[in-house]
Amino acid sequence: MLGGGPLVDVLLATYNGARYIEAQLESLAAQTYPNIRILVSDDGSSDATVSVVQAFAQRMTAGWIQWVSNPHPGRGVARNFEALMAASAKDGSARWIAFCDQDDVWLPHKVERFVQAMTELECDASMPCLVHSDLRVVDESLHTVAASFIRQQRINVSSMTLPVLLGVNHVTGCATMVNQALLNLALPLPPRVVMHDWWCALLSCQGRRHFLTDPLVLYRQHGGNQVGARSREIGDRILRIVCDGPRTMARIRWLGLETLDQAQALQERLLERGLNDLQVRDYLHWRRLSVWRRLGGYGKYYKGPMLDNFCRLFLW
Repeated sequence: MLGGGPLVDVLLATYNGARYIEAQLESLAAQTYPNIRILVSDDGSSDATVSVVQAFAQRMTAGWIQWVSNPHPGRGVARNFEALMAASAKDGSARWIAFCDQDDVWLPHKVERFVQAMTELECDASMPCLVHSDLRVVDESLHTVAASFIRQQRINVSSMTLPVLLGVNHVTGCATMVNQALLNLALPLPPRVVMHDWWCALLSCQGRRHFLTDPLVLYRQHGGNQVGARSREIGDRILRIVCDGPRTMARIRWLGLETLDQAQALQERLLERGLNDLQVRDYLHWRRLSVWRRLGGYGKYYKGPMLDNFCRLFLW
């Protein structure tokens, strides 16, 4: 509900989410932080998503849910979020901006906890800042699959340096809040960006980032997840390769090309804004070396399970 405290814009990107979106809207309405505004952009849904959101808006205070026109529906989740990010930045009323997926559920104190953390993190409004948290992985019926997404995925939060984030994203969008300075640095999203949250995570290295250890989102897993929380157990991963080897290998190679393009776009953005690009420049130089010359320094860029590291080293 609109109320006291700095305004938080919650950016809700929708696409064929009628099955789960009302539960997410209910969780947003139950937030303990009083001053949030929901900006919604739809990517051309063919189900009842828009109708569900419109019906929910009728029950709420006027202005709590606001529709954002998506100028190019059908271009995917990153561009849908870009429309929302641009609308929030143009309006300029919100001090902080949180990304929201249509199929999750937020715990009641999520926004309040993020606001507290962001207030402590920002030393001035011009510094790009990002706060993110752990998530509880749940199934379609919200039964717990893993109490901690970070532990399930074996993510070492302390290793989230820019060199590491250039190769893998450990900042989950639906559990992320950014400030206006980071939003303005992120826009417009380059054509070569992989995902909006990954791009914001990279740019947060130009300012400050903080991780909240409490899981503040129920991260719902179902057949339509854009990214999701796949099992990291070695047996499950080998099974995926055996069952769908060519597709898995193709995806790894595609991601290698995408991360290289995204790093190049990051270097361009940093140079445009007069920021230091040295670490990105070093990474791009290293990526262009032969695999055998990259072997000696891969530990600087690839942290995590050995299978992941070798896949990146030899397939990228």
